[in-house]
Amino acid sequence: MDKMTWVTTWEAWRAAMGTPSSRQRKQVDKFLETHPSILYWGDSWFSTMLYLNLARQSIRRIDGMGILIGKPGATAERLFAPSEVKEKSGRLKRWPFDLVCLSAGGNDALAERLEAVFKDWVEGARSDKLSAEQAYEILLESNVFPTIRQAYVRVLEAIKRVREDRPNLRVLAHSYARITRVGAKADLTVGNIGLIALLKGDVGPWLWEVMRHVLHDEQAAREFADKLLVDGFLKSVMQPLASPEQYGSFFSVADFSDVEQAQAASFWNDEIHPTEEGFAVLAEHFNASIRSLLPAHKRDAVV
Repeated sequence: MDKMTWVTTWEAWRAAMGTPSSRQRKQVDKFLETHPSILYWGDSWFSTMLYLNLARQSIRRIDGMGILIGKPGATAERLFAPSEVKEKSGRLKRWPFDLVCLSAGGNDALAERLEAVFKDWVEGARSDKLSAEQAYEILLESNVFPTIRQAYVRVLEAIKRVREDRPNLRVLAHSYARITRVGAKADLTVGNIGLIALLKGDVGPWLWEVMRHVLHDEQAAREFADKLLVDGFLKSVMQPLASPEQYGSFFSVADFSDVEQAQAASFWNDEIHPTEEGFAVLAEHFNASIRSLLPAHKRDAVV
């Protein structure tokens, strides 16, 4: 075994690992002495099949073994539901993973969830326009961020228990880049996503479709998105969870909020998803975090 092996089902994972007493398992165990084993678990930034997303861009730069699971469009609460966490915890106990990579929370305040918060504006009961700060205060009252935090805590508490027997297991999540293409639909072209583009309808936008009823203009929407993604998700959920007082002994966050390349419109495929090239840029940052979290004798397998 001398190349990266990655799969998208547990059946394929078991086949790749081999049975406990098999020659294949012995080869895998030998390989994993110097190469990482990684679980990627998340929403569309990880799990969309349409093009090379963050997880796929990360995986292709690693010599090791990986499995990629999740659901595009899912909220953190759905991805990290109690039944899902219980199942994944069992698999983490069984298989020799070095790292769990998480990607969730970006959908929790978009589309229909955002529409529910600003229902009065969308349905026309209110026609006044708000500032980004005023809109963000209303969003805070919806308790979206405590809900995201609770979902992550569910995962981290479960992994904390797994670490009683596997103390070297680590967890990595990420924040989001500051969006620039407010109101942009997905560029579903054959060049971007292949022939499936011929079968797809319009996708997005997920933020401006709602906030155009609430905010003065797209500049205000960008300011609102910054508050949502940085002040809300990163600073009030992810960074506190990664603090020494919480789960910082094994949980880290790759921060994309200040990635300079993301300020170019060409970085984005649509309102909230980078292009393949954009994800490649983010993967460099993400893999730097992966490398730092792995045992020293496995770091050379990550670029």
